[in-house]
Amino acid sequence: MQNTSAPLGINSKGIMKYRADIDGLRAISVIAVIFFHSGFSFLAGGYVGVDIFFVISGYLITGLVFDEIKAGTFTFVNFYQRRIARLLPALCITLFVVLIFGFIFYDNYAFDNLGKELFFSALGVVNILFGQGVNYFAQEESVRPLIHLWSLGVEEQFYFIWPALLLALAFLKLKNILIFVAALFFISFYLAVTANDVEPVKAYFYPQYRAFELLIGAWAALAVRHRFFHELNISKNKREWISVIAIFLVVMPMFLLDENSTFPGLNALWPCVGTALFIVFSSGSSVSRILSWSPLVFLGLISYPLYLYHQPIISYLHFFDQGSDNILVLFVVLTVAIPLSWVTYKYIEKPIRRAAHRKEKPARTYVIPLAACLTLFAVAGILIAKSDGFEARFKILNPFAYEVSQQHSVTFSHNFPQGFNVSQGDHGKILFIGDSLLQQYVYPMSKALNLNIDEVDTVARGGCVLLKNVQFQDEFADISCNDMRDQLYKMKKTYDYVVVSQSWRSYDGSILNSKTKDTIKKWQPFIEDTIEYFKPLAKKIIVIGAHLEVAGTSAIKPTILLSPETYRAQLNRLKVTNLHELEADRPFFDQWSGYDGVMVLQPVNIWRSDGAFVLHDKGWSLFSDIQHISSASTEYVVKRLKDVVFLDINKDEM
Repeated sequence: MQNTSAPLGINSKGIMKYRADIDGLRAISVIAVIFFHSGFSFLAGGYVGVDIFFVISGYLITGLVFDEIKAGTFTFVNFYQRRIARLLPALCITLFVVLIFGFIFYDNYAFDNLGKELFFSALGVVNILFGQGVNYFAQEESVRPLIHLWSLGVEEQFYFIWPALLLALAFLKLKNILIFVAALFFISFYLAVTANDVEPVKAYFYPQYRAFELLIGAWAALAVRHRFFHELNISKNKREWISVIAIFLVVMPMFLLDENSTFPGLNALWPCVGTALFIVFSSGSSVSRILSWSPLVFLGLISYPLYLYHQPIISYLHFFDQGSDNILVLFVVLTVAIPLSWVTYKYIEKPIRRAAHRKEKPARTYVIPLAACLTLFAVAGILIAKSDGFEARFKILNPFAYEVSQQHSVTFSHNFPQGFNVSQGDHGKILFIGDSLLQQYVYPMSKALNLNIDEVDTVARGGCVLLKNVQFQDEFADISCNDMRDQLYKMKKTYDYVVVSQSWRSYDGSILNSKTKDTIKKWQPFIEDTIEYFKPLAKKIIVIGAHLEVAGTSAIKPTILLSPETYRAQLNRLKVTNLHELEADRPFFDQWSGYDGVMVLQPVNIWRSDGAFVLHDKGWSLFSDIQHISSASTEYVVKRLKDVVFLDINKDEM
């Protein structure tokens, strides 16, 4: 039988000592996250690596703060100076690189979004921004290099409160502090479980729903300082078994969970409890010795900058259409991010952190420059967002890119508002229902029917499923999709036309009441119910079928470096990549063309003429990205609609 003081990582004076195996565990965590973001399906639950970080952080920081409080040496100034020295150097580098890349390569819309994310990232609250409407598992990776900084926001919001709370509890006995922390854990855990049912996006990003993970580590740090734990004798053999069970709980969720798993909540407990068990009981065990292997410890030591740097690299690979090859993504991330992370750790992080611990070294030598760095990024972010993506950069530095941005702009956003936009009255000309792939046809179809803007009603929002009777897990919170749907199917307004469409090959995990896993056939009952609802209300119901996917558009997006020669040369390389799916999906949608008062518009009939796809007009691309059409396509689409679609409608009505 052996005393557990050594396995707990606490020295004879009750102070934490360095544990190489914890750095090894950090390495496992960051590797899991990198594999997950690289797109490896076998590690679809690799995102739990972040939760492991939370527990480790809660354990280490709570232990350090508590020890200082008991020793009478704790000050808020010293604590936050150390946090600044630890977090801001690599963060400032990340934000700088992301800002420069966005300035050069992003179009106005993407740069505008980046400006918002820069602003909130610099303030440490980007998770609050993402909680208003970002699906972490369905992110647009090519323009989301900062999506991973949500976890940094959660941590910093927690540590904005936690040291003060520990200080306030210091007069209590340790046993009572443990009870109090356990109570906080159960409150946060309960909130996370209940929030998953009503606001899953907020549950993922907001600190009150993630605090229980940090509190598990905090409770473990306080528990190992209690006399009971120091008197607890656990044999080496039992510690070995606990270590194996702990690492099993840590690793297995990485393989068993995926983007459709309810998270956080119960599924987050397994890796978090496993991490706490490992930290408390595994020092000196065989598993501990494995995780103390020097390559793992090395990765653990650079895990923070590695975590910060890996996502921008992945994002930029997707931006240049190189993100579909998982092995290539992983190779580039590891070969680029690891050396950069080591340089950052050795030559930037460590010197600044050493300075932070030298009492004779004035804090202003590093605190003021780092704080000024974040202030500059916050100011830059707000200026970018307020200027709608700083369009003047194209006007000044590359007028041709500015012209491209105008030709590639979104006609819907220029003419119609997002959300529920239904005018007063008992009868209207036309109603459009759907997501962004429906939105792109609103303006051209209105023009083809010679309708004024104020004659057009829209119930539309990007990333929103609006078919009748769909139970939809809404991943955006700015305009509630579910509220729009409820309001839509209470309407009794009649129309000449009702037009319906969705991104049919999306939303697999978000349709909660589908009886089939088939990506297309899952829509059958919902399209039927939507048609039946509008039959008495509309003279003609138009269902827009499968949408094109066009490769090559990333090379013609407006950038500072884009030249007319490059743009024109790329036009001939545009190519429809989902022709097989378009043909396979055609019979599914055509089944409704035989219904009285219903017609099906197949987009392939618009874009294919004389057997060939028309994707550009020799001057401009008709597609602004892989699925969305450009404003330059308006004239072409209007003509095709008149020739192919509304000609048939007019014949029917004659």
